[in-house]
Parts: sequence; C-alpha cells; structure tokens
Amino acid sequence: MTEKNCFDVGAELHYSVQGDGHPAVLIHGFAASNYDWVYLTPELINCGYQVIAPDLIGHGNSNKPRDPGCYTYSFLYQHFVHWIATLDIDQEITLVGHSMGGLVALNYAIQYPDAVHRLVLIDPLYEQNQLNSIFRYINQKPGWYQKALQITPQWLIHTLISLDVKGLIHYEDRTRQQIAEDYKRASPDIVYIPGSIPDISANIIHVQSPTLVVWGTSDTLLNPKSFPTIVHSLPNGQGKAIQGAGHQPHLARPREFNQSVIDFLGVNPGQN
Repeated sequence: MTEKNCFDVGAELHYSVQGDGHPAVLIHGFAASNYDWVYLTPELINCGYQVIAPDLIGHGNSNKPRDPGCYTYSFLYQHFVHWIATLDIDQEITLVGHSMGGLVALNYAIQYPDAVHRLVLIDPLYEQNQLNSIFRYINQKPGWYQKALQITPQWLIHTLISLDVKGLIHYEDRTRQQIAEDYKRASPDIVYIPGSIPDISANIIHVQSPTLVVWGTSDTLLNPKSFPTIVHSLPNGQGKAIQGAGHQPHLARPREFNQSVIDFLGVNPGQN
C-alpha cells in the first residue's frame, strides 16, 4: 500500500492508494475514516481496480482545521473536489460513498457527469429528513455534542458500540475498536456538519452514471424507506437491500455487500 498526503485549500488531506488499474475512489461517512474499506479494498484490487481512499477533512489522519468555517458540508465537498483535481486522473473514475460520503459522491456525479464511470452509494444521505431524531437534536444543540465528543473516552465509545441489543451490527471486535478510535481522532467540530447538509433530492435525476444503491434494512441513523426512493429517482439505478443490516452493511455484512458491489462493477473495468 502507498500512503500519500495532499496539500490543498490550506489543509492536509491524507489518503491511501492501493493496486493498479481503473481508479475507484472510496469515500467514508461521518466520524469515520478510510478504514471503512478494509473489507472491500482487497476485492476491488483483485478485480482490476486501483483503490484511492481519502480521510475527509477533519477525519482520520487528515488535518483538523481550527477554523469553524471548515466544518460545513459545503467546505468538505469543495475540499474533496479540489483534492480529486490534484490526482490528475485522465480517465473516468468509479465512486463509492457511504452515508455522508454517499452525498459527496452523488454531488460529484451530478456536477461532473463525464468524470464518473459508475457509482455505488451505501445508505446514502441526500436530505435532512432522512436523519433520525438524535441527529436532528444534534443539529439543534451542536455545542453540547461537541463537548461530549471531546470528553467521552475511547473505551466508553467502544463499549457503547458493543451494546448491540437488537443484534443488528455484527461487527468484528477490531472493527468496533476502529470505529471508536475514528470517533476520537476526528475533530469534535464535525458535529456542525450535519446541520449544513443540503437537500439534493431534486437533482438526483441528473445522475447519468449507472448507480447501485446498497442499504441495511435496519438502518437506525437514516430512514431506510428513503433508499428505495432514491433508486426510483435515478435514471440508471438499481438497489440492493441487505436484510437485518444496520447503517454500515459494508462493515457488518462484508461478504454479501462485497459480492453485490463486484457483481455491479464487474472485473477488469478498463476493458468495459
């Protein structure tokens, strides 16, 4: 694996590059990192893809600016767009995005239709009404949750993640540990991002790329009923519901998820 750092918009973006072949850019969600792709990456490499996975600004190993203005969806997205331009890729890319990363991928596919070969959206966020009551409350009192994220120890986050009362998560312990670590190493100011999420539902009809939407039927963070809606709005979309999975089917049910993605994307994409 090659680790690279990119300097852009006055902030450092960390990303990994693995494999050779057709470029696939994988975009994680809120309070996560490029660890999210630990299961999918080897499968894509074996199928002829080069996997490029950033830590979004304020997340993972990327820089955490102190300027509050950096913690809006608009800044995060524009920073991503500028970063993509620095890669100087001379062919269409495949985009894979989870949750907030799905929104970034959707926006990019709408804004740059000729640049995207195929699109995979995992439990994608595309409007505020999808958010559960907890996120809506965070949007009303972000300062409280900012402080909570600062003072909550990593071990407690790990414990809370392990309280899978409904049996929906099915994470391996290393994944639980990484999720807890990602929460703690993200900037506490990321709590301001959800309140700035735009509604792009009306623009989904402009996505030209073939698109696969994958979601967990037991997602408790975003309304799972919203995912078939986006599939129907996409001109060239198809959907895959993973029964019993929650908000992160790519981590909880990696075998079923990976197979769905590979079936959609295909092998040796450069020859498609």
